[in-house]
Amino acid sequence: MFPNPGQQAAQQAAQRGAEQSARQAAQDGMRAAQMGARRGHSGSSRGGFLTFLLLVAVVVLVARDPELRASVLHFAHHVVNVVQSRTDHA
Repeated sequence: MFPNPGQQAAQQAAQRGAEQSARQAAQDGMRAAQMGARRGHSGSSRGGFLTFLLLVAVVVLVARDPELRASVLHFAHHVVNVVQSRTDHA
């Protein structure tokens, strides 16, 4: 049986979107970590940065499963937003 070209295109578009979202989340996390380091919280931001790197690794590993990928990316964006809002209000 031949793969459905429309389905393949949709999967490729979803994967590109997930990769772009992961890159954006990585950039957002880097900015948040840099903001924390500038404020003198280098010890706590180091732990936050390692947690963020772990989160990015999970996103990369689940990039092949569209449903799981969507869930992980949603969670990653939520975490980044919470970190950014806390650093903005500190």
